Amino acid sequence: MREFLKNYYNESIQIQVAASETLADVLTDAADLLVSSLLAGQRVFSCGDGQSLFVANHFADLLLQGAELERPPFPAVALGGSPSQISELESIARQVQAIGSQGDILVAFISERQSERVHQAMEAALSREMTIIAITGTESGDATGLLGPADIEIQIPAANPARITEQQLFISHLLCSLIEQQIFQGGAH
Repeated sequence: MREFLKNYYNESIQIQVAASETLADVLTDAADLLVSSLLAGQRVFSCGDGQSLFVANHFADLLLQGAELERPPFPAVALGGSPSQISELESIARQVQAIGSQGDILVAFISERQSERVHQAMEAALSREMTIIAITGTESGDATGLLGPADIEIQIPAANPARITEQQLFISHLLCSLIEQQIFQGGAH
């Protein structure tokens, strides 16, 4: 049992170290994009698949409530299913089609190889001329193919959905802290 626990922690730590070495530039780009969009009055929508759904909800809550600072809320919406939706697969995409606008951002948390709900939401975001930030693992399936030149993929160096979700939670806090630092504390890179 102790060996299992040690290996479990070691795997997570190794992914964290690898991410810190490979994701600094893309995380900075994502934070800059979010800051410029928020300062321009745009909205941030978040969605997720499977295990990542709670991360998407938490990310929107951090943008609304604050991560480290007491501050005014940012316009953020966590997208999710509705019991009245005819098709569970289309529920997020329909929300993007209804309220997404050109210049808004969709942050897609993807931990599974195939995520039809999130892929449909990304396609809807593209049709609304929104920018996408996809936070994925190394086996992101079709998600990468949906991204255009202005979009950003933060690819966590892991294939295990549980490890990806752990890092997505960390990254959601990091992004919100970077946003707050840049907007309210005049933080530089």
